[in-house]
Order: sequence, then C-alpha cells, then structure tokens
Amino acid sequence: MQRNVQKSGLSVLECVVALSVLAAMLTTVLSIQVLQSTRISLAKHRLAAEQTLNNLAQRILAAESGESVSPEVVQQWATSMEQQQSLPPKTLQIAINQVDEPVAGERFELSWVPASRTLPSYSLVTWRFTGKAPAGPDAPAEEAQP
Repeated sequence: MQRNVQKSGLSVLECVVALSVLAAMLTTVLSIQVLQSTRISLAKHRLAAEQTLNNLAQRILAAESGESVSPEVVQQWATSMEQQQSLPPKTLQIAINQVDEPVAGERFELSWVPASRTLPSYSLVTWRFTGKAPAGPDAPAEEAQP
C-alpha cells in the first residue's frame, strides 16, 4: 500500500525570502521616520526663530521714543530670546544702520541664519524713526490750530 502524504507548512527558502522582504520594508519605514522627524525638528526651529525675530522687532519698536536702542542692548535681547526659545546660540544676527531719508532714524536688519544648510535663512527689517521729516518745497503746510 502506498500512502499519499502531503506536507503542509513552509520551506526554509520561503521563510528566508519572507524575512528578507520584511527587513527591506522595515528599513524603508525607519528611514522615512528618521527623515520626517528631522524635518519636523528643523521646521520647529524655523518657526521659533520667526517668532523670536517678530518679538524682537516689536520690542525694538516698543522702546521709549527718547531711549536709544544700541546694538549691544539688542544683542542682549536676542541672546535672551534665543535661550528662552531653545534656539541654537549665535543664530540671530542684528545689523543697525542710521537712516536720514525720508526721516532720521534707524534701520534694524534682524536675521536668523541656521546652522543647518537645509533651512533657508529668515530676515526681518524694521525701522525706528526718531525725527521729523525735513520740510521741503513740496511738503504740505501745517494746519493752524484754532
């Protein structure tokens, strides 16, 4: 008498192929996860830097009108805000230029230059005027108060 025995189950070769496919899929998923978490982290730093620059610009504009806002004071503010927002140190840069046209004042160039080359820098310019506009031939005459 002959027996027909059918073997059920997987061969060793099938198991090796299945494990190889599973390993390739897991490697792909993990690399995507690492890439996304890096992008999210960089985006959070950029958002924090943009908010910090906006807050710094508002702080400059809110300073008393007679108070001089020196580069050292602004740099101290920037350093303090970098620490509060957990930004990498020395990424905020400030340039202050004196302007005379159309009125006397200062032009503040605030920029964030990240250490990572994958993120673009972010700049913000604000002005703080201290004087009146020069009276020229085309300037409107001031109205007399009754």
